[in-house]
Amino acid sequence: MTLSTPRSTGELLGADEAAARLGVRKATLYAYASRGLLTAIADPARPRSSRYSAFEVERLLQGARARRRAAAAPPATLFEGHPLVDTELTGVVDGELVVRGVPLVAWSRRASVEETAALLWNTSTEAAFMAAVPELPALWHRTAESMQEADPVARAVTLWSLALPQLGGGADLEGDALAAALGRHLRVAFACWLARAPSVAPLHLQVAQAWSLRPEGCEALRQGLVLCTDIMTNLMSLSGRMLASVQGSLGACLLATMGYGFIRLSGGEFEAVEALYDEVVEAGSLEGVAGAWRARGETLPGFNHDLFVRGDPRAAALLELATSLGSPAAGWLTAAPEGRAMHPTLDFGLVALRRALRAPRHAALTLAHAARSAGMLAQAVEQRQHGRRMWVQSRYVGPSPPAAAGGRART
Repeated sequence: MTLSTPRSTGELLGADEAAARLGVRKATLYAYASRGLLTAIADPARPRSSRYSAFEVERLLQGARARRRAAAAPPATLFEGHPLVDTELTGVVDGELVVRGVPLVAWSRRASVEETAALLWNTSTEAAFMAAVPELPALWHRTAESMQEADPVARAVTLWSLALPQLGGGADLEGDALAAALGRHLRVAFACWLARAPSVAPLHLQVAQAWSLRPEGCEALRQGLVLCTDIMTNLMSLSGRMLASVQGSLGACLLATMGYGFIRLSGGEFEAVEALYDEVVEAGSLEGVAGAWRARGETLPGFNHDLFVRGDPRAAALLELATSLGSPAAGWLTAAPEGRAMHPTLDFGLVALRRALRAPRHAALTLAHAARSAGMLAQAVEQRQHGRRMWVQSRYVGPSPPAAAGGRART
C-alpha cells in the first residue's frame, strides 16, 4: 500500500480537513474515532476540539479504496479491511494508555506486577497469588540449567512446553479458581523466561535477582515491567485469542504468542534498537546516525509508532526512569532538529532502561515478553467470555483447471 503522507511526519489534521479527505461527514468521522479506526487527539489550542493523524486518515482511505476495487468478491479483511476486537482491557484514550479505565503510566508509579495482573484479570491480588507455586518436573529443572546460555525465546518456549502438563487447562474455571490458575500461569511464565524455578517472591525482585541488578534499579525495573503488561490487540495477542475462542487452554494460548519474540516486526525489534543504540554511542549523535539510516533507505527502528502520533507515553516514562539511572538517551532526543518527528517507541525506551540497569543484552526482550504474559492471559480469558469463535476463511484466486475433453471443466 502506498501512502501519500509519510508516517514519519506526524502531520495532524483538523476535523473538517480529515472529513474532507475521507469524503465523509464529520459525524461519520467521529464514528470512525469511536470505533477505534482513527485516534482523536485533543487540540490544546481549541478546547473541545480534536485533531487526527494524517497517516491514519490516509490508511483508512486506502483501505476503503481497496474494498471498493474488490466489491465483486468478498474482501480479504485481514489485509485490506479493519477487523475489530471489542475489549475492556487496554486502549488509547486521548493519546494516553488506560487499563480498565486506569491511566497506566500513573498506575505504574505505585503498583506491582501482581497488582497490575489482577487489574487486567478483574480479580483481587490475593485470589490470584495466594496459592503455592506448582511443582515442576525434574526434566524442567534439568532443561533450565542446560539452557542458561540459549536464545531467551527458544528457552522460554521449550520450558513452557515442559511446564504445561502441570498447569491444567483452566478453560472451565471461574471466580477465585480461575484467578488462582492465572496466577500460577504467570509465575511459571516468568520462571520460563528467566530459566529459574518458580517462586512466591515479587516478580520484579525475581527478575532483579536473576540479572544481579543493583538495589537502586529495582524500582525502575518494577515500573518498567508494569508498563509492559498488556499491548492491546495486535497479531501476537490475536493468535492467543483465536485459540481461546475455540476453548484452547490458558497455557496453549500463551504458547501461541511466545514465538513472536523471534519476529522483528511483532515483538522482536529489540536487537535492531540495540544495534542502533551502539551506533549512536559510537557516533555521539542520534541525528547523524538517523540520517545515515535514511540515506540507505532504511526505516529507523524504535521510533514513530503509528498508534501514537505524539509518541508512546510508556516510552516517555521508560526514558525518564533510564535518565534517573544515568542514561543519556533522553538527551539525544532533545538534540534532534525541529520539524523531524523522533518519537520513541516502547522498544527504544526498554533498551534505554536495560542499558541503564546494566542488565544482560537480551533483557529488554525478556522484560517485555515476560510482563506481557499477564495481558495475554487476560485477553485469552476475555475472548473466551465473549463466547464466539473467531473464523478465518481463504478465497481461492489461483488458475482454473484446464478444460477436459468435450469442453467440460474438471472437478
